[in-house]
Amino acid sequence: MEHTPEPEAEWGHDPHYIEQCESDLDHVWQQNQVGVFHSADGAKSWRKVSAPEQGVHLGFPITVDAKNGRTAWVVPGRSDQQRMAIDGGLFVARTEDGGATSKTLRRGLPKECAYDVVYRHALASQEGTVAFGSTTGNVYISEDGGEGWMTVANNLPPIYAMRFGC
Repeated sequence: MEHTPEPEAEWGHDPHYIEQCESDLDHVWQQNQVGVFHSADGAKSWRKVSAPEQGVHLGFPITVDAKNGRTAWVVPGRSDQQRMAIDGGLFVARTEDGGATSKTLRRGLPKECAYDVVYRHALASQEGTVAFGSTTGNVYISEDGGEGWMTVANNLPPIYAMRFGC
């Protein structure tokens, strides 16, 4: 499966972010220049699981559930040339079946005039809680796996990384 614009290139492959499931190391997720990819065999092979019709294609971050490697979240962006929320509305996409389907999660997030982009390291999950920060300094958290979101802070400097403490 092609997972780079030039599969035979010696260098220049552009994975934006790769994350492995903590309790099932066979499940690895990748978000890169040409889409969202999932591996169920420890990164020996990749399957493209983008859903462009839902906006799930280009972005930078991806996070994986620590116990279920088939569950992952992404924050998609419009395109490499237009780094902004899709159609002006911010959303998170979640899959629970290894990328076969994706659910668009918007409740509590800006539905218009959103200029948030999420950097590679600025999305994290832990035990059903998902959080992300944006380039516009907004921080959002969901305590129900992404179904609903709360704003934690606005107008901070750009958020480059998001992690949960011990």
